[in-house]
Amino acid sequence: MNEVIGFLRAKDYKYVNKIGQGGTGKTVLLHDELIDENFVCKKYSPLYEEYKEEFYKNFVDEIKILHLLFHDNIVRVFNYYLYPEYTTGYILMEYINGESISEYIKNNPEKLNDIFEQVINGFKHLEENKILHRDIRPANILVSKKGIVKIIDFGFGKKINFEESYDNSISLNWRYSIPKDFDLRKYDFKTEVYFVGKLFEEIIQNLQLDSFKYSSILLGMIKKDPEERINSFFDVYRKLISGEATEIEFSKSEKEIYADIANSISITVIKIEEGSTYIKDINEIQRSLEECYRNSMLEDYVQNPISVLRCFIEGQYYYSKNAEIKVVSLKEFIKFLKSINLAKKKIVINNLWNRFDRIERYHDSSQDDLPF
Repeated sequence: MNEVIGFLRAKDYKYVNKIGQGGTGKTVLLHDELIDENFVCKKYSPLYEEYKEEFYKNFVDEIKILHLLFHDNIVRVFNYYLYPEYTTGYILMEYINGESISEYIKNNPEKLNDIFEQVINGFKHLEENKILHRDIRPANILVSKKGIVKIIDFGFGKKINFEESYDNSISLNWRYSIPKDFDLRKYDFKTEVYFVGKLFEEIIQNLQLDSFKYSSILLGMIKKDPEERINSFFDVYRKLISGEATEIEFSKSEKEIYADIANSISITVIKIEEGSTYIKDINEIQRSLEECYRNSMLEDYVQNPISVLRCFIEGQYYYSKNAEIKVVSLKEFIKFLKSINLAKKKIVINNLWNRFDRIERYHDSSQDDLPF
């Protein structure tokens, strides 16, 4: 029990070349001859020795962060080697054969809209996992030769807690103009929305591009006042879906199937607690709905209508005890979802979210006196 399993054979890689040197370490390209693959190896070795121990924990945290993530638009970490006795370590990561986002769009201006959509999807995934990138600039968003966006190099060396004792030249050395969030000594996902927006604004202006179809969304991302800015990458994503909706047609029967279930669900909810969130994984929603159907397939009405709500809303809410959802309506909706492509599914789910948006929110004051 709890026996240590030792892999004694050393793993050797062939050095190819140096990729770069940053404030917190250097990055090299390695080749694994056994499987004939390249890997990026990042070594923790800060330029400023006085920060070496302080940021080592952040380096280890970055490894933990990257291990949590699996998304097409985020760099994959394959292995790590830590040497705490030397306050250093290495991360072995996916090698992206490509270029920075600014160079890629310069060479492929017709791909601008697609790249923007991919970046938003990548940062939405980070947001869903409560991970702030903290170092948003063109060099940290690569695009592969196949046109796949890869977010890399999480800013483990950039400390954003606005301690008075912390050197502003390090904590506030930003590429873009600083938003009002910093006056409030705050850095959150809303701040990251701003910096991603500023990145695209810079690229579009420098390249004088006029083919960007999300200009109104971008303007909402780069408001200096956080109160006027789009709240989250999830909200940016929803606005992207709304834009797609104008280009996609639904048949009359599809609209009727949607309306039948949407009306039943929306009148079931009376109020939603303001801290509640929407389930975002469409596959998870579909699986949960199928489970609800299986549990009531021999009935005329879903035995527990709240189980259907839980497929879409995570958190607290008030519901009508008299509400009824027909099993046949649920069955037809599931069949409809399974028959349409991903773009249509996004629109259908977003329309349900729009209905939930219009339901009254309430504050759960019972949580106010809890220490954490």
